[in-house]
Amino acid sequence: MDGPIKLTSTREVNNRRQIYISPAAEKILSSLPPRSVDVVSVVGPMRKGKSHMANLLCKKKSGFPLGDDMESKTKDFWFWIRPHPVQTGRYLMVVDTEGLGDYCDEEQRDKDTKYLVLATLISNHLVFNLQGNPDSGFVTNLRLMGDLAERIRVQRDGGDEGQNLGQHFPELWVAVQDTHLKTPQKYGRRLTPDEFLELLLEHKDGHTTAINSHNNMTSAVKAFFPKRHLRLIPAPSINSDVLSNLGSVADSALQTEYKDATGNFTREIWNSGQVKRVNGEDVKTTGLLHIMRYYIDAINDPNAMPSVLGAYEAMAEGECRRASEEQMKTFQKTVEETVKPLMPTDEATCNRRIQAAVDNAVARMSADVGKWDKDGTWKRRLQAKLNKERLDLLNLNSAKSKDLCETILKKVDLPVRLKVGRGVYNGIGGFNTYAKDMEDVYRAYRQKASGKGPAVEKVLETFRATETTRRNAIMDTDKKLVEEDRRVKEEQRKKQEAKAAAERAAEKERLARAEAAKAEAERAAEEAKRRVAEVEAKRQEALAEAARQAQRAAEERARRKERKYFLGIPY
Repeated sequence: MDGPIKLTSTREVNNRRQIYISPAAEKILSSLPPRSVDVVSVVGPMRKGKSHMANLLCKKKSGFPLGDDMESKTKDFWFWIRPHPVQTGRYLMVVDTEGLGDYCDEEQRDKDTKYLVLATLISNHLVFNLQGNPDSGFVTNLRLMGDLAERIRVQRDGGDEGQNLGQHFPELWVAVQDTHLKTPQKYGRRLTPDEFLELLLEHKDGHTTAINSHNNMTSAVKAFFPKRHLRLIPAPSINSDVLSNLGSVADSALQTEYKDATGNFTREIWNSGQVKRVNGEDVKTTGLLHIMRYYIDAINDPNAMPSVLGAYEAMAEGECRRASEEQMKTFQKTVEETVKPLMPTDEATCNRRIQAAVDNAVARMSADVGKWDKDGTWKRRLQAKLNKERLDLLNLNSAKSKDLCETILKKVDLPVRLKVGRGVYNGIGGFNTYAKDMEDVYRAYRQKASGKGPAVEKVLETFRATETTRRNAIMDTDKKLVEEDRRVKEEQRKKQEAKAAAERAAEKERLARAEAAKAEAERAAEEAKRRVAEVEAKRQEALAEAARQAQRAAEERARRKERKYFLGIPY
C-alpha cells in the first residue's frame, strides 16, 4: 500500500449505527499473501495526535491525515499495511481510529465503546494515546476500558462473563504525548514509566463513588491488560508552525528528546516479535479479515456479543474456506496448464493426471489449514468438489475425444462420400471397390485416432452402424445391377442363340437350296449331257447310218459296177 485507506465505515440502519468493512480494505486484505500480521491500533481522545503517532509507527512522517484545527480529521477506522520493518516475512498493520468523545454522552459513549471493542479485539498492540502530563486524573481517560467486560466474552456462549479476557487481549501501550514532567521518585530512585503506570493504577482506599469508580476501572485495566506499559513523549517542538506541520517539517526542526522518545517507542513495538493471535494461533492477513467480519457482525447485532472463541471459530472456518477456494483455483489452473492442453487422451492417463492434481490440492490444503480443520470436514468437502471436477474433466476428455475422432473419421471418409455422391459405386463391381476403399478408411482412422481418448472405439462403432446402411445400399445396388446384367446378358444370349439358330436354319435352308439347286443343275447338266449324248448318238447314229448308207450305196455301186463289169455293161 502506498498510503492508508479506510478500514471501516458506519451508517445508520434501522436507527442503529452499523459498522462495515470497506470494500477496498476487503480487497487488499484478501489479495495479500497469507502472512502473520503485527496489528497496532491507536486509540484515544480526539485531537491528541493519534494520526501522527500512527504515521510514526508506519515509519513515515505523513500518510494518515493530520489536522491543525479543532475538527477531528480521522473518521471511522483507517489502516496502513506494509512489510514489517524488522520482522521478516510478516506485515505491520497500523490502525488509526476515530477519536473518543465525551464519556458522559450516552450515544457517543456507545459509539466509542464499539470502536474500542473492535480496536482491542483486532490488535496485538493497543496504543492508548493521551496528551499532557500523567497524574492521578489522567487515568480517568481509561475509563472506557472498564466497559469491555460488558461487551466481550471468551466463550462463544458468553458463560464466562468476561473472565480471563486478559489472556486474549493485546499488549497495552499508554503513550502520553507533549509531557514535560518526569516520573516521581520512590524507593530512593526515579520510577520507570511502567512503574509509574502501576502506581497510577493502584487500588485506593475508601468507598466514595469516585474511589469506587477509580478502583473498578483500574481493576479492569489490570485484569484485561496484564501486559501494559506507559511511555512519556515530550513535545516535538515549542514552535507552533512546526507543530502544525509535523508531516512535512525536517527532522532537524524537532527536539532531540522527542525524536529519541518516539524512536525508542516505535522500535519497542516493532522489536517485540509479537503478531496478532487468536486462542493461541497466529492470525494471517486473510484470517484477520475473517475475525474482523465476525467481530463487526457481533458488534452490530444488539442480541449478540463478540467472543474470542467465536472469532477463533470464524477464523478457522474462514481460513479453511480460503484455503479450499485457493486450492480449488490452483487445481483449476493446474488443469488448464497440464491436463486440458493434452486432451483428448486415453482415460487412464487423463484420470491419473487429474488425480495427481487432486491429491496435491488436498495435501496443500491439509498442510495449510490442517490445524483448523481438525475433524477433516473441509478436507472432505474439497475432496468431494475435486472429485466432481475430476468426473467433469473426464467427461470433457470424452467429449473432446468424441469430437476429434468424429472429425478425423469425417475427414478420412470424405473421399468415399464424394465418390458416393458422384455415383462411382453405382456400377457392377462397385461394392467391391467400396469395400476396398472402406478398408483404407478404417486403416487411416485407426492410425490418426490412435491415442486420442476413450471415444476412439465408440465413435468407430457408431460410424459402423451408419456406414452399414450405406454399405448395404451399395451392396443392394450392386446385386441389382448384377442381376439386371445377368438378365440382359441372358436375353442377349437367347437372342444371339435364336439368331444363330435362325442363321443356322437359314444357312441350312440355303445350303439345302443350294444343294437342291446343285443337284438340279447336275440333273440338268446330266440331262443336257444326256441330251447332247443323245443328239450326238443320234448324230453319230445318223452319221453311221449315213456311212452305212453310203457304204451300202458304195457297195451297191460297186456291185452294180462289178455286175456291169461282169455283164460288160458300160457303167
